[in-house]
Amino acid sequence: MIILKPDKKIKSRFKDIDFQTLSLVFSLLFDNVYKVKKKRNYTINLKLTSGIFSYYCFQTGSAVRMNISEVIFDEKQFYTTLLHEFRHFCQDKAFRIPLTRKYYDDRTEQRYLSSPAEIDADNFSVITLPTVMKLYNRMLSFKRSVSNFNSFNGKQI
Repeated sequence: MIILKPDKKIKSRFKDIDFQTLSLVFSLLFDNVYKVKKKRNYTINLKLTSGIFSYYCFQTGSAVRMNISEVIFDEKQFYTTLLHEFRHFCQDKAFRIPLTRKYYDDRTEQRYLSSPAEIDADNFSVITLPTVMKLYNRMLSFKRSVSNFNSFNGKQI
């Protein structure tokens, strides 16, 4: 199970996003990739940062964090960035790809953008965005439709 836990800045900036429903969508994505008998739960802390780069904090042990750049200006770009960083999370936790600090500290643009991990994350975010958005919107509409049935309408015995 994936639980997305945004900080106050992200919640206030993206008020229309239901992070509980989005967590369910990301859980479905991760369960498709992480094929083991004993599933693990991950809480991914989302933090809005002042830099121009968004990044997944790898090699952090059990605490998982994604820093999202404040340069992001709309929800579509937020979802794309979140999917990109989520793919790095999958590379780290499910595929066990060794994303070392040395590899990412050498930020010559050519090497960084042509790395297999970045190409995979870019492709993943572009390819899965329409499907993720479709599933997210369907789950939201379902959630709204069943909210009418949340109270007990029977007689008390």
